[in-house]
Amino acid sequence: MRKLLFLLVLCLAGLLLTGCAHRPAATPVEPAALTPAIVVPAIKVYTTFYPLYDFAKKIGGERAEVVKLVPPGVSPHDWEPDPGIMAGLQAADVLLYNGLGLEPWLDRVVDSLGTTKLAIVNTTEGIEPLRGYKDACAEEDKDACGPEEEEKKKEEAAAGQLPDPHVWLDPLLALKQAERIFEAFVAADPENEQYYRDNFAALKRQFEQLDVEYREALRGKVRDKFIVTHLSFAYLAERYGLKQVGIAGLSPLAEPTARELADLVKLIREYDIRYIFQEPLVSPRLAQVLAAETGAGILELNPLEGLTHEEIAAGKDYFSVMRQNLSQLQRALK
Repeated sequence: MRKLLFLLVLCLAGLLLTGCAHRPAATPVEPAALTPAIVVPAIKVYTTFYPLYDFAKKIGGERAEVVKLVPPGVSPHDWEPDPGIMAGLQAADVLLYNGLGLEPWLDRVVDSLGTTKLAIVNTTEGIEPLRGYKDACAEEDKDACGPEEEEKKKEEAAAGQLPDPHVWLDPLLALKQAERIFEAFVAADPENEQYYRDNFAALKRQFEQLDVEYREALRGKVRDKFIVTHLSFAYLAERYGLKQVGIAGLSPLAEPTARELADLVKLIREYDIRYIFQEPLVSPRLAQVLAAETGAGILELNPLEGLTHEEIAAGKDYFSVMRQNLSQLQRALK
């Protein structure tokens, strides 16, 4: 009896082993969550220059395809569009521009489009611009220059009606531009409103934090005047209690007179200004002349009109460059 039971157990074990040997291996099933979904952008957006491109990318995320018209390393003041951009604009949903005279070529582009689909958005709408010549001599600052120079600059300020377009260099005004971009995205793509709203809220916190950093860092400054190659920083100066003095005017191509250069040399020496700020997309010749004459150093202050290919590849953006600018201002004003 025991022998019979033993044989039965052996047979059953053999059958089990045979069944296991011939059972096909289970095919692993990839969890659906591991397969990335492809998101097709809902809107196509064109921007004129770098800051608007950066803000639009951050708000639009994967829901917006964002294109920048002015190429890296080129100033929007003197860029000219070519016919190749027209087809892309014809198919776009939104065109974002700065306004206040920054893009003198824009009207020609818009007039030649002949489309009603494209929403053309002025991001500085509702912002009261600074106008005319804006520097230390133009603000009734008798310590900045002599009586003759003061009167001359005041007359220029009174006569000058051109708006200063460089609003994005004030973080809180740049926030207003970003809000206009958010509103334009919601109007063009209302189904994704909450997505754009969440991204804008995160961006708003970054602007507010940057403003706090500027206020705290510049609170203990010794000097309040700084020399720039052209007058890009009036909004930033007004926000944080500074006074810019320009080698040239609102246009980076403007040339100062011999008398204006002499006045700058006098001011640099009188107020012991240690550094002259040079911007990256403008010729350094005038800054070098002043530096050689006065012994001042040269530092870079970036108006963010256009980052280079190298800067973009290095991961720089509006906020990182604005923090570099803050570091340079601290060094010059201490």
